[in-house]
Amino acid sequence: MTQTKSNHLDQVALVDEKDNLLGTMDKIEAHRGSGQLHRAISVYLFNDQDQLLIQRRSHKKIVGAKQWANTVCGNVRPNETYQECAYRRLREELGITQAKIQPIYKFQYQLKCNDQFSEHELDQVFVGFYQGEVKPNPDEVSDYAWEELNLAQLVNKYDLAPWFELMLNDWQLQQKLQGFLSN
Repeated sequence: MTQTKSNHLDQVALVDEKDNLLGTMDKIEAHRGSGQLHRAISVYLFNDQDQLLIQRRSHKKIVGAKQWANTVCGNVRPNETYQECAYRRLREELGITQAKIQPIYKFQYQLKCNDQFSEHELDQVFVGFYQGEVKPNPDEVSDYAWEELNLAQLVNKYDLAPWFELMLNDWQLQQKLQGFLSN
């Protein structure tokens, strides 16, 4: 794979299906067309009432603009671990610095998000509990809510980002989330 000359912070880690690093690519270029497989994270934070923190993505986003998604998502940068990326995105998107998270599930998916961009990710999902303040960064998040983890209810109430709906329909992920909540 080619390495672009853009800023290191705007690059993603390209991988194969077994998570072997293949190279780096500009984040926007990695999402063009059908997308290049790269590392990503998704975080699901719950409160003490087992409600999920969801966010409405900023209109500035190239994928999922103005749509609702899980707590945070992000692309893993070169030389960054999945967990480092998850904590970085919690801080950058929602101002959350005190959450404790743990990995529960890793899966690969590919889907078209709009006419120009797609997601093609090897996604590490993290979960945790959080009771503190949420301070959304308006460049990243336009709104947030605490909601029950109920697919039908969320689909009827919100315009969901395509990957969030895909995850809500993933039986294995749902089993892992329910297992986490029952502990």
